[in-house]
Amino acid sequence: MPTKEVRNGLIFEKKTVVNTKTFHTPTMMLTYSFRDNNPRPWLKIPNCSVMTNAYDILQNGRLEKRVRDKGIHKELGLKNEICVMDSGGFQFISRGEEEDIDPLKIIDLQNASNTDIAVGLDYPILQDFSLEKAKKLSKKSLENIKLSIKNVRNSIEVMPVLHGTTPEEIQKYFVKVEKISDFKIWGIGGLVPQMKQSSTSHTRYFNIIDRVMEARKQLNTINEELLLHVFGVGSPLAGLLFLLAGADSIESISWIMNAKYFLVYQDKIGARKVSKQTTMCTTSVKWNEYNCTCPICRNKDLEEIEQKMKMGGNEGFKNRAMHNAYVYQQILVEAKEAISEHRLTDFCIEKLGKHRFFKGILKYALEKVEKYHS
Repeated sequence: MPTKEVRNGLIFEKKTVVNTKTFHTPTMMLTYSFRDNNPRPWLKIPNCSVMTNAYDILQNGRLEKRVRDKGIHKELGLKNEICVMDSGGFQFISRGEEEDIDPLKIIDLQNASNTDIAVGLDYPILQDFSLEKAKKLSKKSLENIKLSIKNVRNSIEVMPVLHGTTPEEIQKYFVKVEKISDFKIWGIGGLVPQMKQSSTSHTRYFNIIDRVMEARKQLNTINEELLLHVFGVGSPLAGLLFLLAGADSIESISWIMNAKYFLVYQDKIGARKVSKQTTMCTTSVKWNEYNCTCPICRNKDLEEIEQKMKMGGNEGFKNRAMHNAYVYQQILVEAKEAISEHRLTDFCIEKLGKHRFFKGILKYALEKVEKYHS
């Protein structure tokens, strides 16, 4: 019979003090974009951790002033939920603005907001970058981590982000970051471009799993209690693979992006369309397999639920977004229960074992976990 460790992959439940709060992991953070019509699921769904973005805030002068004056928790209506402020490095580099941003300006916003976790300004190393550009950006990211350690105030935790396109590059980057300071929570970035690929190839996931496992392996050489966050996982079903690989925290904006394109999330299935208005997905919701107890669907018959999900305008968008957020969080709640009962691998097999895309990746992840523990 597999040991308890193998049955839970490379993860276990943790409680970490962050900015005077207790951060319970594993968790799936909801990435939030500040738009007037965007719903705030944490007001109705308990224990939602939130990921915000400095780039997003800095594009709106009025929003920036409110965040500075009131703090990020009051601006969002957060109580005990953990709030992370990403540096926006990916957004800056995607728009060719990496030369224009002052890292101290990002840090100043993070301090003024009193976010719980401040992500150091990092520049993702994309696979099509030249060796010269990759080295230059890597050096700048390391310098920015040092700036964060020196300038982030109060009890805010600094999160450095590991970058590399291979496990070997992750290991080398880790050695450099480890020399800078001690950190409670580490990130691994540069995954978003791979997650956005429409290719059906499993190879991109194999590479990400290998990098996450390498990061977990390196953190464990310091302390197994250290937290590992994976940026931009896409969906909770994909996120389960990264939990197996050793991630404590995962995060996604797809709950709200899918809602925008008339997509709703079905457990064990994934995002499915509810309207012909979208071209983002070719497969419709399987209403005969639909079962949901979210605040939008609870105590309603299928006909009424379908009507709510198909609605246009802001109301329909909010219905889909709230539903998606709830399903995302519920999958993680169930994953936590599985971990406490030492059956995460069984849980992942239940959720992914028959999935036409993820079942092959799950097989790879389980083999890697078995090898890690052998």
